[in-house]
Amino acid sequence: MEDAATGQKNVVFLVLDSLRKDRLSVYNDGVDFTSHMQDLGDSAVVFENAVTQAPWTLPSHASMFTGEYPWEHGTTHDRSYFTGGDTFVTEFETAGYSTAAITPNVWITPHKGMTEDFEYVENFLGRADNEVSVRLSKLGTKLYHAMGDTPRRVLGRQLDRFFRLFGVDDSTKSEETVQAVETYLGDRGDDERFFLYVNLMEPHEPYHPPKSYANRHGVAEDANIPHRQKDMFTMDDIDYEDLRNVYDASVDYTDDLVGRIVDALAANGLDDDTVVVVLSDHGQALCEDGEQFGHQFTVTEPVVNTVLLVDHPDLGSETEARPIELRKLNELVPYYAGIAPRPERVFSETVKGGIEYPENFTGYIPRDRWDEYYRKYRYVKRDGTKVVKSVDEDGEARYDAYDLTTGAAVAVPDDLRNAVDGLASADRSPEDGDPDVGPDDEMDDEIKQRLEELGYR
Repeated sequence: MEDAATGQKNVVFLVLDSLRKDRLSVYNDGVDFTSHMQDLGDSAVVFENAVTQAPWTLPSHASMFTGEYPWEHGTTHDRSYFTGGDTFVTEFETAGYSTAAITPNVWITPHKGMTEDFEYVENFLGRADNEVSVRLSKLGTKLYHAMGDTPRRVLGRQLDRFFRLFGVDDSTKSEETVQAVETYLGDRGDDERFFLYVNLMEPHEPYHPPKSYANRHGVAEDANIPHRQKDMFTMDDIDYEDLRNVYDASVDYTDDLVGRIVDALAANGLDDDTVVVVLSDHGQALCEDGEQFGHQFTVTEPVVNTVLLVDHPDLGSETEARPIELRKLNELVPYYAGIAPRPERVFSETVKGGIEYPENFTGYIPRDRWDEYYRKYRYVKRDGTKVVKSVDEDGEARYDAYDLTTGAAVAVPDDLRNAVDGLASADRSPEDGDPDVGPDDEMDDEIKQRLEELGYR
């Protein structure tokens, strides 16, 4: 990895939710609809083996922001809120930067504890963007997590039925997000340094790209595709080809949105003084195995192996093949900005991650399928081999190993079995942590709808 030039730089930290590596021409020569990200990649450090520490937004972001594994920071399926801690955002504030978060993602909100370190936050939450709503949300989730397993599951199913009674706006608010970014960049002063976090949601289900993009990728208007994980249990004759086509259409649209953000940097004279970090917090499963759709219940490679590009105005293009955990962005981003020394041991021989029992997402799972989905995972990767430990509700463990080059199943190496067994658990009692922290169920209707839009509950 080439040394960054001296001098402080602005940072745009652009997270493209649920974006798969194989849908970018930077990683796949067969893709012809991501020209804007290809332009970035042509001048960027391209990390070929970046691995998320969790396959859904909230714990993945908590790991990136803190540098900790999910079982260390405790933000998981089992406790779906961030209780605080040192994040790299505070380093930018200490260095005199303006800090801002522009995101329609309901997981990255004050209600989830993820935006407290930012000076400016735009979540497009409308009436829910107030202190009372935040406090009620935190209290609601604390009460929810204090329930036993059975009451939580019953409540989850009832909430899912309740949501179906209302028409929900499926918009991912991409246009609003980019317009807010354009406005923010246009308002920056000549001598102002800034760190801007942006989250674009288009590659995330449900899929409703603009019609021109759907047409370009051959998506039929009456395509029978799932828009949420629960659709996998209720729909018949799913068209998997159209599912992948509509995903591609969403990525195509995302690429143009990224192009608009890059153009806004140039239009405001900021491009020569700004580091652009483009990544996915996790990828997406598209029923390659005929079953898994989404990302909440799986740790397959298209989900945990992520996009990571760093376009630094003072550095040339480079391909980095060494494995890196996304949690290392906690150290790497301040370094690229010029406000911290070069971190040691950025790359890892062994990369790790995991998820807890997915209580947040199982309200709609049929009981006869429960054992397939209600599982805790730990995964490690080393020397071209991946080992996954899966534990069911009764504590029974299953181990699987794969050759990362061929995808073929292999015998579980003893050293990797020991490594995955050594990963800690994040299971905590509801009384642990800050009693005032924890957003989710007793929250404003707007937030409930936004969670349903993303397929949760």
